[in-house]
Amino acid sequence: MLNLIRMDLYRMHRGMGFKVTLILAALFAIAMTPFGWAMTQLGNLFADTQIPFDKTAPLAGILSDPFPFVNAMLALIAAGNFFFADIEFGYIKNIAGQMPKRGYTVLSRYIASMVQCLLFMAVGMIGNLIGTAILQRITLEGDLLGSLRILALRFLLLQACSAILLLFAAGFRTKSLTTVMAVLMGSGLLYLVYTGIDLGVSRLFPQKGFSISDYMPDQLLGAANPKTLDALIVSAVTIGVFLPLSIRLFDKRDVK
Repeated sequence: MLNLIRMDLYRMHRGMGFKVTLILAALFAIAMTPFGWAMTQLGNLFADTQIPFDKTAPLAGILSDPFPFVNAMLALIAAGNFFFADIEFGYIKNIAGQMPKRGYTVLSRYIASMVQCLLFMAVGMIGNLIGTAILQRITLEGDLLGSLRILALRFLLLQACSAILLLFAAGFRTKSLTTVMAVLMGSGLLYLVYTGIDLGVSRLFPQKGFSISDYMPDQLLGAANPKTLDALIVSAVTIGVFLPLSIRLFDKRDVK
């Protein structure tokens, strides 16, 4: 199993799609603060009152947001492409036949995706630090321990979203839906679907005080300060359901 994980990590490192999305993530992270400054200056050209641009930025805020701009979407797209690569190019057929259980290949890819997730988070934070330092003075103000807590929760929530993508890639073997789900979850657009579900449920149960979007991993991932208990439970349940289901479906289908 360890050798299989090493092989997956090597393939990830060699993958062109991974390199491209990681470079884009770095560029978006660096551009975040300069873009905000440019929009502020542009707004001041037409506003009656001048909008101030902060000269300082707390380190805690940078650390708690490792996915500036569309970086969460890029990380999920990279994960989806990685999950599907073996199946798409027929490489999985040679590997799966050598394993005592074909599902090990799915588990290996998911474990390897954790490294990919950490890389995207690191690139997002480092790029954001560089871009911020160009225009602002970074201070140690804020709750640094709290930002580390949020950072850990975002890692778990991203892995929960990755487990959902794994079902589409390895379980259902559909690249188009895997990519669509990566875009929808990474951009937060599934909120529209959750809102429609909540609206339908509210008509059946008018007194309900429950919103499904409050307990979806992609929505918690984009929250400014996700609740610790909610994020932990949602991550554990999502991974605990979708990862075994993906492995089970992959084991039952023929490898091509």
